[in-house]
This record gives sequence, C-alpha cells and structure tokens, in this order.
Amino acid sequence: MAGGWTLVLLLAVLGLTGCGGNGATEPAATRSVAAGDQPAVATEASDPWLEAAALNAAEVQQSGLLAGQRGMNSTSAVAKALTPVNVYRFFNRSSAAHFYTASMAERDRVIATLPSMTYEGLAFQASSTADGQLSPVYRFFNGQTGVHFYTISLAERDHIVASLPQFTYEGVAYHASTAAGTGFRPLYRFYVASRGFHFFTTSSAEAGQVIATLPQYRYEGIAYYVLGQADPQPPSGVGYQGNPVPVPPEGQVVNTSQADRVIGTGTPASCTGEAVVQAVALGGKIRFNCGANPVTITLPRTAKVFNDRPDVTLDGGGLVTLSGGDSVRILYQNTCDPAQVWTSAQCQNQETPRLTVQNIGFTLGNSTGQLTDGGGGGAIFVRGGQFKIVNSVFTRNRCETTGPDIGGGAVRVLSIYQDRPVYVVGSTFGGGLGLGNSCSNGGALSSIGVSYSVYNSLITHNTAVGYGANPARAGTPGGGSGGAIYNDGNFFTLSVYGSMVSDNVGVEGGSAVFYVSNDLSGLMTLSDSVFVRNPATRFGTAGLPGFFVLAAPNQPVVTRTTISY
Repeated sequence: MAGGWTLVLLLAVLGLTGCGGNGATEPAATRSVAAGDQPAVATEASDPWLEAAALNAAEVQQSGLLAGQRGMNSTSAVAKALTPVNVYRFFNRSSAAHFYTASMAERDRVIATLPSMTYEGLAFQASSTADGQLSPVYRFFNGQTGVHFYTISLAERDHIVASLPQFTYEGVAYHASTAAGTGFRPLYRFYVASRGFHFFTTSSAEAGQVIATLPQYRYEGIAYYVLGQADPQPPSGVGYQGNPVPVPPEGQVVNTSQADRVIGTGTPASCTGEAVVQAVALGGKIRFNCGANPVTITLPRTAKVFNDRPDVTLDGGGLVTLSGGDSVRILYQNTCDPAQVWTSAQCQNQETPRLTVQNIGFTLGNSTGQLTDGGGGGAIFVRGGQFKIVNSVFTRNRCETTGPDIGGGAVRVLSIYQDRPVYVVGSTFGGGLGLGNSCSNGGALSSIGVSYSVYNSLITHNTAVGYGANPARAGTPGGGSGGAIYNDGNFFTLSVYGSMVSDNVGVEGGSAVFYVSNDLSGLMTLSDSVFVRNPATRFGTAGLPGFFVLAAPNQPVVTRTTISY
C-alpha cells in the first residue's frame, strides 16, 4: 500500500480480507455465499457500523451540498492535475471478501505468497497526493478478522478509533473527493454484518447486481469519489435522481443500435399508430425516426405482442410518446392468450417473449372494458414471459373505476417467468398535478403474485379510485387500495430503491403502497427513497404512513428512507 505498509499482517492472518473495487474478471455478484451467511437485521445498539455508515454518508452529502452552493459543478481541471495511483483488487476464496491495495509491491507479494487470494486486476484510480479539494482516505486493520477498512470521513475515523478497539489505525492510504464532479466517479459501499467486512465497487452494474441478488450485502451508499468517468446517467427529467441507486444489468437499457425495425422516415407524419401496431406484431428491436422534436403517436387499436416473437423492445429515443387516445389500451402481452399464438402448455411460466419499453412515453391509455384475465393495465398489460420498463413516462392512463382486484392504471402484470422481478428503472408515473394514472386499485402499478424492483423512479399523483376494498364490503363494488402500487398474492417481493413516491391517493388501504402476501411470506425492501404526502386511508399499517402491509415477519426492511404523511 502507498505509505510503506508491509505484508506482515497479511501473512499472519490466512483469512485476510478487505474492501474492493470494480474491474473484476468475475463479478462479486455471481459468486455463491457460504451457507449460513443470511441477511442480518442490526440496530445501532448491536452494530456500531450503522452509526459509522451514517457519519460517512452525512459527510459526503454535506460536501456535495457545499460544493453546489459554491457552484462547483465541475472539477475536471483538478482531476487532470492530480497524480493517479492504481488501486488493485483481490478476492479471498476462503472468506468471500475482498482486499485492495494501492501498492504494487504489496500486490505482488500477495500474488506470490497467498494462493487463496485471487487477483482481479485494477479496481480504480485515486490520487497519491493531497489537494485543496481532495480529502485523505484512512486505512484501518481489524486484528480479529484480518479485514482492512477505508473511510474518507474524519468523523467515522474518530468513531472507529473510539468505539472499535479491534481496529488499528494505519494512516492515510490515498486521496479522493467527497463531492461529485467531472473526472470523478462514485465508489459504492456495502457492509456484510454477518461476516464483518465491507465491499466497495465503482461499477454501477456490479453494485446493482449485488443489491439485487445478495441481500446480506447492506448497501450503505456512496463512500466517496475516485478518479475516472462516471457511468452514463439516465436522461434528465425522467425518473427521480434525488439519491440514485446503482441498477443491476438486468435493469439496464437494451442496445437497439442495430434495430430490426424503424418506424418513420424522418417526419412526424410518417410515424403512424398503425405502423406501431404492425411493428410490435412483428417483434424485434423497434426504433423511431420521426424527426428531431418530440412527437405523440396515437394508436388506432392496441399493439399486441405475439408469443412466437422472443424479444420485443420499443425504444422511443426520448422523443416518442404513444397515446391510446383515452379509448384503447396501448400495449398487450399475454402468453396464455391463444389469439397471440399459444407456444407452451405452461403458458404462465415461459421465458419468452421478453418485452422492454425504454426511453418512451405512454399517455391516455384506457383499458376500460378489456377484461381478459381480469383486465387492468390502462397503458400496458402483461401476463407471462418477461418485462421491464426503463427511462419511460406514464401519464393519464386509466382502467376500471371499481372492482375489488382489478388494477394498474398504467401497468398490470400477472405471472412472470420463474418469478423474476419486473424492473422499473428511472421512470415516471404521473409526475405532476393532473398527470397521474388511475384505476380501481393500483393507480400506477398493479400485480398479482409478481415482484417489482423499482429503481430511481418518480411515482406521484396517482389514484386508486374504487371503494369497498378487497374482498368488497357488502353494498360496495370493491377497490380503492394502493394509490401508487398494488401487490397481491402469496410469495413475491417489492423492492423500491432511490425513488420518490408522493402525493398519491387511495380510499381504502395504502395511498402509497398496498401489499398483501396472503401466506405472509412476501418480502419488501425500501432503500434510499422518499414516501411523503400520501394521505391516510381507511386502514393502514401502524408506523408506515401511506402503507398497508401484510408480509413476512420483520418486513419491510427500511434503510435511509423517509416515510411520512
């Protein structure tokens, strides 16, 4: 490590572990974790790292706020003037943890003498020299576990010195930034309480994969910013960027640069609703060429996916909005509908079609009266196959106004292949007064037995307009639950990361979220999100304003999330 540390402690502890970065040839998220390494629920009283992580997060957040106040929207000049130092990453096969070092000599000694350590290459670059806008990153060694730990927070450093005597302070490792800027990229931080180590990566895809697949890795936010270019960000004005969380590869946009079909010849008039219907029926990667300005295309009838078309991707390029003209549902996929070609006796659990909508808008979809498989889904109805939504906007879509279990003013999903989640990433549902979606239940999203993974999205001003709940009270038509999100079934998950859910309205249960796992096996995660101004309903869950939740014990798991009326 830079600073002259020797390998004495590494050799003394066979189980040496530590923190890592990206650049691994084998992503951490693909490795199995030892049996018994289960998610741990910790409190500040039982785990001092909760307080430590809060100190680091507060310092990084405050630094970003101060930089914004000073108008420091770019630090590229500083970044170019720095002296880079390479930080290398290892994976300890014995402990499933990572170690990283900025010392080439230490790196070479580990490779030569510790066969349990798999070298994974360059993790990231930091600065070897101090600078007026950079801060030192401090290194500790845990004598009990052989773990090294790094923090940029002076408050966290002092907390560790005072509260964790098993940690030996080893000085400054390198320098990094507490604020974002051009020439810097975020280093994401995780903590595995059951093993007592941290994991770090600059890869947003790897971080997202860890969040999605390794629940024992508790996401603690951005540790600090190291040298390099940040990953591409979603389009401005779509979704919620208040506290973005890394997205797993399964939730990323589909590459449509080699489109199978292009709608339009460069003018708005050439982009017709009929062309959209025909392109969806043929399947493949679909793009639009409607000119340089935003365009709204009204469909004459619902565009339907055929089940013998394995992949259908609708990419609006950020310029296209599809409209149902307040008279038709916009998009329909149903693997159990013989009219769309029945391809499997197990239609409710088949891998294809794989439907993606990205960089596109859906408005004025209306599925009222379309009751196949229970109806719902004013803009999009999906049963079977796979489905994801990326960087898209849903406004003023609607379905039935009453009914105990019908839902999804914008989107309704019933059954997905192998119970995989529906990813909703960087998208907006409503977004402003008069723009919300509505249905009897689940103004924005609705499902039965289907999991949603919602990332960096904005869900506001949606309404569950029914009344009478589910099952319907005597003398009522039923409905009125889940102003924003309605989930029902047995085992399924709802995960909301980095999102804002606000100003949604329900009559019966959960103006923000209605979540009922009938066998009490369902799991819910709320992380780095904001749930506000979702008013009280007829019934709800104590301590969770705007929610009605029946789930597994100790659910939901709430991390760095605001929930209030």
